[in-house]
Amino acid sequence: MSYPIMRVSRYDDEMIPKLATHAFRHAFQHACAVSQVVYVKDHQMLQRNIDGHEVVLKDVSQAYIPMGQLPKTLKRKKHEVTV
Repeated sequence: MSYPIMRVSRYDDEMIPKLATHAFRHAFQHACAVSQVVYVKDHQMLQRNIDGHEVVLKDVSQAYIPMGQLPKTLKRKKHEVTV
């Protein structure tokens, strides 16, 4: 299986995150309309029923890690090429 190389403009490349957010929001709204959905909002695990009623299932605030505790990303050193 091979994937074609897609050439996109800079504008199209910058629009990808916005389009992805829009697509996810649309899919979430559609899922909420046809079934129960479980998701996390404001450090609470919620279950939304088809009728729009939300039930708090669990507090997940302890699952989040402060930014200071995350490992630092290693960067590659730039190598100078002499000719």
